[in-house]
Amino acid sequence: MNTQSMYSQNNKKPQSQWVKNLTESHSWIGVIISPLLFVIFWAGAVTLFYEEVKQWAVMPHYPVSVQQTTAPLQQIVEDKLAQHDFDYQEHLMVQMPSEYDPYYKVYLDLVREEGKEDEHGEVVSLLVDPNTGVSVANKDDFFLGDFLYRLHYDLNLPGGTYLVGIISLFFFFALISGVFIHARKLFKHFFLYRSDKNRRDKLLDLHNVVGVMTLPFTFMYALSGLVFNLAIIYQISFVVFIYQGDQDTLFKDAGFTLFDEPQIEQTIDMSNAYKIIAQTRERQGFHLRNVIFYNYGDESAIIQLRGNDLANFSQKDEFFYRVKTGELLNKTDINNYNVFRKGREIIATLHFGDFAGVDVRILYFILSIAICAMIVIGNMLWLDKRALQKNVSPRSISIVRGLTLGGCGGLIVATALAFLLERILPAGLQSRSDWLVYGFIAGLVAAMIMAYIVDNKQRYLTQLIAASVVILSATLIADGYLFGEQIIQLWQSGFKAVVGVEIAMLLLIIFGCMLLKRRSALASRTIEKPLTTVLPNQ
Repeated sequence: MNTQSMYSQNNKKPQSQWVKNLTESHSWIGVIISPLLFVIFWAGAVTLFYEEVKQWAVMPHYPVSVQQTTAPLQQIVEDKLAQHDFDYQEHLMVQMPSEYDPYYKVYLDLVREEGKEDEHGEVVSLLVDPNTGVSVANKDDFFLGDFLYRLHYDLNLPGGTYLVGIISLFFFFALISGVFIHARKLFKHFFLYRSDKNRRDKLLDLHNVVGVMTLPFTFMYALSGLVFNLAIIYQISFVVFIYQGDQDTLFKDAGFTLFDEPQIEQTIDMSNAYKIIAQTRERQGFHLRNVIFYNYGDESAIIQLRGNDLANFSQKDEFFYRVKTGELLNKTDINNYNVFRKGREIIATLHFGDFAGVDVRILYFILSIAICAMIVIGNMLWLDKRALQKNVSPRSISIVRGLTLGGCGGLIVATALAFLLERILPAGLQSRSDWLVYGFIAGLVAAMIMAYIVDNKQRYLTQLIAASVVILSATLIADGYLFGEQIIQLWQSGFKAVVGVEIAMLLLIIFGCMLLKRRSALASRTIEKPLTTVLPNQ
């Protein structure tokens, strides 16, 4: 053997060992973060249709007719100020109606309780009918869309934002390590799927194919998750080391303008503010999203107008006006933007898929569900591998398998249950949002407990699918029974998102029934197979 061949052989062992260690790290990280990562991607998939879900939840209770005359914004705001104990030292925000959400949302900071001047006062969020100006509900009463959104970005946990950021960091490592592990066969086996091989080969091929096909999508999500959820780390670093603790200068350089002027304590007629708002709403290619009032009713009053520039990609415009003089104090638009802020807006636009029509969000949804499947498949591969190792106890394998099936499958059942509760709970029920959260948690916990009680995991998986189909079917029946006429009225008025959500649920029901039919066929084939092998011997 010559020196070159000896060198190549000696050089091969460390490389294979390095790949082996990387593969082991990849597997362990995947298993550790998989339950929470599944929650993040599943909730994110549903949150892609946040506006549609909100419309489906609210509008059947309070249908809006576009034929009626819209109440003046000034009348709406001043009526709410008269009805609530507003703290005029704080700001007031109004979210404007949109095609998906036709109501005004008015956010009021109430006066602090006596003895609690150092604490922030209660914030009232009112859902206001744009035609009558009447407060129909508290915005937080219809909590389904917001609950799933929070589940996506902070798991509805204190400090959950940082936890999601850390998971995104490990997920990013798992993506990079996965590319290195499969680099040699990445193109050669790009579409490899061995359907005629054993179960492990099928799962491994499916895991790899989904991982490769969704790589650009997952890479974007991992990076954007790091930017959004761990932003506090580089913000603190910038403040301490670069800006010497000057946080206001940091915000200014980052493109976030803050106005904190004291009140002059001289009253002023706010009609000029509403004239500015009306003129801004008439801008060509601009959609006004919200209005923020500072020092309302005082001579120092300032209004902040924020909205979308419809003519440019991912462009958010912002204007500050002094109410008394109508002077433009500051603006952010396509000709006057900050690079840092613009970059963050582009990342946010890509993250939520709201830069095009609903077809792009449907594609995002399919990719997110594919990643959820990849996560479960990865866990199953890990379980199969550990089951063959003698140093791993069967009890540990059972715990991880139950957590995978109960946690991931239970999350789907709990989400379906949350949709049902959002529909059937009375709109005026006290603590309505709390009941929805309790129902979601109860469904998830029950599914996880049953995962350890039911010995046959195949049968348990079938039961989870059946439960989801039954709950979604009950939701559609409740929709028709409780709000059939209102839904038809909304469709005729141009609000089609309610029916769109129902069509999506119907498609999921059909898909679930197809899975149940397939599993039933596989089960019957498994039962018949031993009989066909025994009969000839008899």
